[in-house]
Amino acid sequence: MSEFSDLLSSYIDEKKIKVYALLEYCNLDRSTMYKIINGKRNPSSEAVFQKITEFLHLTPVEYRRFKEAYLISKLGKDLYYRRKYTEKYLVDFPKNFSEEPVLFLDDLRKMKDDNYSADMALRVSGNTSGCIVVSTHLELNHLLYYMISAETQKLSGKIVLLLQPDYEFLLNMLSSLKPTGNLKIEHTFCVSKINQMTENHEIYNLMYLNKILPLYFSNLDYHPYYFYEDIFSHYYSMNGLSCMILTSEFAITCNSEYTMGIFYKDPAVVSMLWNLYDSYQDKCRPLFYAADYLSMDGNDFDSPIYRETPSYVLQPEACMVPFIDRQILDAAIVPEFPNREASIRQIEALSHVNQAKMEKGVSNVYFTKRGLADFAAKGLIKEIPDHFYRPLTVKERIRLLKRILPCCRNGNYRLLKKPLNQLSDNLHLCVNSTFGYLLFNNIHNRTICLVINESSILTTFMDYLSSLDDNGLYNAEETAEFVQALIDELMT
Repeated sequence: MSEFSDLLSSYIDEKKIKVYALLEYCNLDRSTMYKIINGKRNPSSEAVFQKITEFLHLTPVEYRRFKEAYLISKLGKDLYYRRKYTEKYLVDFPKNFSEEPVLFLDDLRKMKDDNYSADMALRVSGNTSGCIVVSTHLELNHLLYYMISAETQKLSGKIVLLLQPDYEFLLNMLSSLKPTGNLKIEHTFCVSKINQMTENHEIYNLMYLNKILPLYFSNLDYHPYYFYEDIFSHYYSMNGLSCMILTSEFAITCNSEYTMGIFYKDPAVVSMLWNLYDSYQDKCRPLFYAADYLSMDGNDFDSPIYRETPSYVLQPEACMVPFIDRQILDAAIVPEFPNREASIRQIEALSHVNQAKMEKGVSNVYFTKRGLADFAAKGLIKEIPDHFYRPLTVKERIRLLKRILPCCRNGNYRLLKKPLNQLSDNLHLCVNSTFGYLLFNNIHNRTICLVINESSILTTFMDYLSSLDDNGLYNAEETAEFVQALIDELMT
């Protein structure tokens, strides 16, 4: 038996369904239907599953439960929950990052109080043993606030973290920093090569990605590094003081629950812990490579960002850049664009190559009705920073929409259905089996390109996007009809 067959049997009993009438309605033979009921086989297609649900007259709640059981039986629990969480991650990708993260407000108000700051400074300076035993989560937060605040006042500060991205208070505090000078943050943590999941079916790697992205959005000089290990056994299974936070003056070692630890101020101990961290960090690799996309400081169009062909593109609006021609570039690119003439020639050459790839169906581009309608109304392409070009004219918009029509008709450009049709305007994801990146705007409206260096994150996104079918996507004809309707509206 399976969860699906158990549920089907219970619905048949509860609703007093005659099996013969059910198999007649679904056009199945008796043997096949009883094998489905007994869990020896699954419905042969989505159409058969839908026929069964129609006959059962399920409520919306019953249908959602039944559909989940069907997909689990079809895909297996691990794959089903991995794809479900990946979808949740993409749908929930934040729409903007202009607001400061929410901290533990009561603690923060107390920490920012002048009397509190003076008391904490006195406690640290008055300690003659070189260390302070930390016995509560609140006390650990207080000491972290003290040591990190001191580091942010330096002209050239550095903070390193050797812990998983699950310390909410610490990451929120870092995201809200406004350093006096230059502050570099290095963060080393463990990721799963096999996409381990939590008890709540969350993929550790994507969950961690979600936790650290605010540090990029806040425009901090943040550098994450990774190593492979069994996450649970490495951090959550009787490993003592397995976590470490270092600044130039202080150090904290603590347990993975962040409830107890030791605060160090002795320079010899701090130096020893720095050496220990460096020995670990040397064995790790950067999780991402962060770069400005189309920087005003000049561009290297030989970068993989511009030349790699993604297998899948997921973004609010259709991928317009490959179809931009020299005429549009000459008219729309601002005079201040770096090396304008040479850059236009390079962009034109890249567009020509990428247009040919798109027309041959090398890439699959998934986008939303809302995003494409927004382009038609405003003439802005989200992939290109607004200050590099003027909005495209109505004629230019029509020309680009006409150029993507063949890609819509051949099925490579497709509109997203629920729930991805609510995709954040700030999310652009491009991936293939070996390369990929996230494109988004930070709080200063700078377009950041986050190149993914870790293979399992790429695999997770690739698996989900390659599994999208007619349940999640409009077909080629429907997509082309929508694009043609926008063209007709602009022409009138």
